[in-house]
Amino acid sequence: MIDEKKRFRKGLMFGILVGVAWGLDGVLMGSLGSHPIFTDAAYATGLGITAKSFEFSPLVTAFFHESFCFVWVALVLLFSKQLKQVFHLLVHTKKGRAAAVAALVGSPIGMSAYLLAIKFASAPYASSISVIYPGVGAILSYFILKEKLSWKSVLGISISLFGSFMLGFNPSADVPATFATGIMFAIVAVFGWALEGVIIGVAMKHIHNEDDVQATPQQFLCLRYFVSMLAYACIVLPVIGGYPMAQAIVSSGLVYRYAGIAILGAVTYLSWYKAVDLIGASMGTAMNSTAALWVIIFSAVLFKKQITLQLAIWGLVIVLGVFIFALAPKTNKK
Repeated sequence: MIDEKKRFRKGLMFGILVGVAWGLDGVLMGSLGSHPIFTDAAYATGLGITAKSFEFSPLVTAFFHESFCFVWVALVLLFSKQLKQVFHLLVHTKKGRAAAVAALVGSPIGMSAYLLAIKFASAPYASSISVIYPGVGAILSYFILKEKLSWKSVLGISISLFGSFMLGFNPSADVPATFATGIMFAIVAVFGWALEGVIIGVAMKHIHNEDDVQATPQQFLCLRYFVSMLAYACIVLPVIGGYPMAQAIVSSGLVYRYAGIAILGAVTYLSWYKAVDLIGASMGTAMNSTAALWVIIFSAVLFKKQITLQLAIWGLVIVLGVFIFALAPKTNKK
């Protein structure tokens, strides 16, 4: 009994760390957007930065974030002698290739949209809406994987969607002029991350177990970041002409800040997997949703952003809905 209590407390601490780390990650990534490289068109043009990459600068920053996340997770696996298995997964297993497809949806689409949402709508709003992705994933799973939902799950999803609607379509007066654009990107992020989970679900349901594969969640995470890094480097940045901006970020020294912030991104997922192992996926998902509240807190404490009553109320409603959904039984029991 004592061991179970210790296990639960340890899992709860990792769960809290997930919310804190991801919340701080979002706020710090948003704060870097105030650099002249991203805000002063004339300054950016002088550095050879194209108009398209200037407009979609979060895609360049996403490249650095995901690349450094890969580096940090890969180092963890290197020291634990698991890095070789990551590339074995990608090259030799169907589940690894399915995870790579999921990564393309979840990162170049989901992560890019999330950072664009932060740019256009601010971190508190982007984060508050993005945390509803587990509920949207459950709805998609209902239609695609034919998974049933309990009435408590439906209630939780409904509450979080209502909170998101009120937050996104009835904003406070101090929001930026590009708020509506930011909310649209936040919705894209939600569907990107939700679809990532559904693709993984399809892979696990229809791809038979490969006896020679004993992969850990951390190895799949490393694979996700690796595929994401390649997608940004080989597709996204060339399309938007983003390499001059990437070079400017390196020359300006901002690259070191991205490397530091990416530690938070890596800690988020590594802690999430540990929390899920200790206290279960439901509680782990619920704790993950608290990132929306931490974003609001960090924005106020670190950057003196005003916490409006509207943002506080509907942010709490969204997190409450995710908690109800996450802790409810996932299917109706006879």
